[in-house]
Amino acid sequence: MSTDTFTTIVQTAFDAVAKGVNGQASGPMHLQRVAALNAFTKQGIPTTRHEEWKYTNVMPFIGLPFSSERHEGTTDPLTIDDISQSSSGLHEALEGGWTVAIINGRYEQNLSSVPQHVPGLTIEALTDELVATDSAVRTALGSLAPIDLHPFVAVNAALTHQGVVIRLDANITLERTIHIAIVNDVRQQDTLATPRILVLAGARSSVDIVESHHTIGSFTALDISVAECVLRPECAVRYTKIVDAVPNSTLKNISSIAASVEHGSRFTSFAVSLGASFVRNDLLVRLIEPASETYLYGASVLGGSEYADNHTVVDHAVHHCHSEELYKGLYDGSSIGVFNGKIFVRPQAQKTTAYQSNHTILLSDKAQVNAKPQLEIWADDVKCSHGATSGQLNEEAIFYLRSRGIDADKARALMTYAFVAEVLEHMDHDALRLHCEQRIATKLGAEPFAP
Repeated sequence: MSTDTFTTIVQTAFDAVAKGVNGQASGPMHLQRVAALNAFTKQGIPTTRHEEWKYTNVMPFIGLPFSSERHEGTTDPLTIDDISQSSSGLHEALEGGWTVAIINGRYEQNLSSVPQHVPGLTIEALTDELVATDSAVRTALGSLAPIDLHPFVAVNAALTHQGVVIRLDANITLERTIHIAIVNDVRQQDTLATPRILVLAGARSSVDIVESHHTIGSFTALDISVAECVLRPECAVRYTKIVDAVPNSTLKNISSIAASVEHGSRFTSFAVSLGASFVRNDLLVRLIEPASETYLYGASVLGGSEYADNHTVVDHAVHHCHSEELYKGLYDGSSIGVFNGKIFVRPQAQKTTAYQSNHTILLSDKAQVNAKPQLEIWADDVKCSHGATSGQLNEEAIFYLRSRGIDADKARALMTYAFVAEVLEHMDHDALRLHCEQRIATKLGAEPFAP
């Protein structure tokens, strides 16, 4: 069975990691690995009978012969130019920023352009030794992304090796973007990669982080990534995740991002899915102190047989917090989109304001979308709303554009581009927004709006 094959692959990969822990077998990080492997074994691979995976079927690819081992064959090692070329222009768009290269799940410092002497900023490998000696890293790692509720988070935690830690001291504002380029080298074999990212943002700090996923090669990449972001009081973290693989890519990306937001801080997230055969985005934000805020935005533009599933959870754990959520999708061909958004307002979370909105346009009769907005409120003094819509293009509007001399294809492209561009208007990073607008416009055959 395919599930048995994958379970064996995970166990084999775990054994390989365990052999190389260099005396840290009883260390805190490896103990987390052991607990995570047990959690995965207990949960098993989710099927469509599981409520959280009702519309997301991993069975067509989960039984492939994935390998997490470095291949030492004749293929030339990747270069910085390879990373740049795989990113569909994103690397150039973020010129002036710093690049953190993660190749097949492992932080590669020799392919990264990280600062060595920027006061208040540290970017370093997430290793067993670091977790054992650094109490802040040890406390944060695994505290936000639960291994007992998500089997693929458990897989990531069980196999984490050489991840990356990004740490900002208090009162640090970074003007340059940190680009985490996650590249899967599948030129010779199907590959399982488990990138792990930990962001520790000190009080009153500010940073833009862009996480992007790409492939090089024609084999299948199963990219199971986890990022945890700890926001101390009065800081701002803007975290953008982009999946923009090459045409006909076989990238399978299962991603979890979790954030805890303390007093007066703001966590802003963008999830942009433009190209991959399978994308699952899980986003969990906990507002744990008063006056914390989160803003979640998503744009999916899919065609062919592409698939994207966005699962979001915003947990209002305390009073006087605010959240906003806007996700939009365009689905052409036989592509499939899923949106499942949950907002929890706990009994003590009075004076909460929370708004969630999901809108979809289906561009073909074969495209599908499954939307499930959810709002659970246990407090009585709140302002909350949620909703979802789906439909097709407005034929009257297309007719109007055609009456002004615009041909049918261009009118259609212009309408669809304008629909999804509303999400990108919330992006403060001008170069990043322009890049996303251009990529979306190219995919739709439209012209991007003038900046």
